[in-house]
Amino acid sequence: MKFRWIVFIWAIIMAVSLIPLFTYTPELKRDMVYCMTVADSVSEGGEVPSGCVAIYKDDRDYVSRLNEYYKRNALVIDLDRDGEIIGKIIWDDTASLISAQKEAFVKRSLIVWGIALFSGMLILVFVYVNYIRPFKHLQKFTGEIAKGNLDFPLKMGRNNFFGAFTESFDIMREELKKAQEGKIRAEHAKQEMMAELSHDIRTPLATINATCEVLEIKSSDPDVVNKVGVIKSKAGTIDSLITNMMSAALEEAEELKVQPCEGTSLQIVTMIDNMRDVAVINVRNEMPECLLFYDPLRLEQVLDNIINNSVKYAGTPIDVEYIKQEKGIVIRISDKGPGVPEDELSVITQKFYRGSGSQGKPGSGLGLFLADYFMHKMEGDIVFYNDDGLTVELFVRKV
Repeated sequence: MKFRWIVFIWAIIMAVSLIPLFTYTPELKRDMVYCMTVADSVSEGGEVPSGCVAIYKDDRDYVSRLNEYYKRNALVIDLDRDGEIIGKIIWDDTASLISAQKEAFVKRSLIVWGIALFSGMLILVFVYVNYIRPFKHLQKFTGEIAKGNLDFPLKMGRNNFFGAFTESFDIMREELKKAQEGKIRAEHAKQEMMAELSHDIRTPLATINATCEVLEIKSSDPDVVNKVGVIKSKAGTIDSLITNMMSAALEEAEELKVQPCEGTSLQIVTMIDNMRDVAVINVRNEMPECLLFYDPLRLEQVLDNIINNSVKYAGTPIDVEYIKQEKGIVIRISDKGPGVPEDELSVITQKFYRGSGSQGKPGSGLGLFLADYFMHKMEGDIVFYNDDGLTVELFVRKV
């Protein structure tokens, strides 16, 4: 509606500017005093000056010539001698009149076309800003959305004629973004759950394997030993499947949730005591009682990884020592195995890395990666070094 009014006003301006072009008639400025003086001089016998013509009644073509000059709007003045008209003196300025008319027409034509050009340019700018440019923005917007960039906003000006139209596209973008974020969250939650379940299932599997080994040693019944071997074999198969599932989940999952909170240090003692079915654990001292900052589930997973690794690669009793520090507690876990080559200590926490001593032994290279990840998410630390075997120190900060 606004655009129609602009075109209507432009048409009125053009019509008004055309009026003087067709109504103007230039007037010749004639010096009548000069002309009368010249007429009197010629009547008394003076010379006819340049720029004018004198005709006399005695001339044969007097009448025809006079009529011709009248038709051309020439200036005609009587030649009067002793009260008698003897002829006419004529200033034929028709050529000057036509020239003036042409000049005036050209000037006014230029003015009209200038107004038309200027106003036309204004209308083109108006159309571009309010009609064409929004569609260009919309074209760029759809291109970015097609690329998957759902954070690209669709700008809308106050004078945008397609405000509701473009707003619908921006609402669509926001809804698509919400749907995509929901899908990503759901996918991450699924992958995280798979990784957690996979890892948690391995703890009872380790207990089953340890029990099977005890039964194989202590039982003298061949049938029992045979059945225990089957159980152990199936437990190994389950462990392999769980490892594969956990690896696939962690390859896609970008982050596992860690939710540290206040917890008593004595709960950590319980976590380690629960691992006595898997390994021979010697606790050298008592845990200092204090409040620590950790995620119980994740810290238990860390302890499980470290102790199970010692059982798998060292096969010796494990020593646990609690060291009180100003900012927290250090849990030192040591075995008497061969340790880890010095050049591998700095990379054993990398995802899927398995050391040179892991050949022929099951595993995915994720246990120490998760341990390092969880400890740093709990604002703690984990350190590995060799000291008559592998020693791992876990730092859990105080509240």
